[in-house]
Amino acid sequence: MNLTDIVTLLFTAYITVDMARYLREGQLKKDFSTFRTLKNYRWIAAIAGTLVLIVLTFAIGIAIYQTGPLARWTWLYLLQDPAHPKEQASNLMTAGIKIPIFAMIFFPLLALNIPRLAKREEEAFRHRIRSPKQAIIKSIQFGFVHAFVGVPIAFCVALIVPGLWFSWVYTKGGTRLSTAWHAIYNYIILGVAFTWMYGIPVIQQLNQRN
Repeated sequence: MNLTDIVTLLFTAYITVDMARYLREGQLKKDFSTFRTLKNYRWIAAIAGTLVLIVLTFAIGIAIYQTGPLARWTWLYLLQDPAHPKEQASNLMTAGIKIPIFAMIFFPLLALNIPRLAKREEEAFRHRIRSPKQAIIKSIQFGFVHAFVGVPIAFCVALIVPGLWFSWVYTKGGTRLSTAWHAIYNYIILGVAFTWMYGIPVIQQLNQRN
């Protein structure tokens, strides 16, 4: 086990305890109520819009990621053995779903906490935006704050795009509406990641047996 693994495990333990404690506080229903802002066509617009936004964000992130070492850089590289570096995108917030068996506990915990986590970011980076200049500055901050959890610079830059979009949504319906969009965005990414890591391998194993 290297230093990166130790930091990842410690952070995962911390976030797991934090998410479990949140469930005990009984705020789940209150935070999920943000979805009430999505009535009728707004659900369709939010799901379709976030799908396009995710594709655009990842396309930009991957394109920038290929440009060179600086774009791939994350502070987690500082913990690696220089002789055996591992260049790969990371996110300490979701590292728990990469741990077999434990992922079955971490995944539902994270899923239940997504509206709360989205609300935190919306309150920090969208609240009281009154001009395009503020939206741009806050969106840049939103993108690069993800560097603290190990997201490479390329994807921090790409995350400015959803930041700008959520800022626009905020101007149309406030923090509750932008939180709903943000939560749907995260749910789709989480669902795809979990399916890719666990669902597809299971299907492949079943096909091989047949």
